Amino acid sequence: MLPRPPRIFEAEDVLYGRVSLEGYPFRLIYLVIALSSYYADTKIHPSDLGRVDVLLSAAELLENSGWETVAVDSGGKLICLRRRA
Repeated sequence: MLPRPPRIFEAEDVLYGRVSLEGYPFRLIYLVIALSSYYADTKIHPSDLGRVDVLLSAAELLENSGWETVAVDSGGKLICLRRRA
């Protein structure tokens, strides 16, 4: 049996084409500014502001390819997206 595909993706990987979600088998994913910040506190630090822009840009890119934003966490480090049916 093959391992399950991940549901958490780093925004830079999506934005710069290192990850393709074409043919992805699930409808819900998390997009994060970095996996390390996903597991850290939820506060935005001044050093995160540039990465938040990358996160939002990656979400906009995915919205152009059939995904929609469902929620943004209060810290701005994570976005939940759903593939449109």
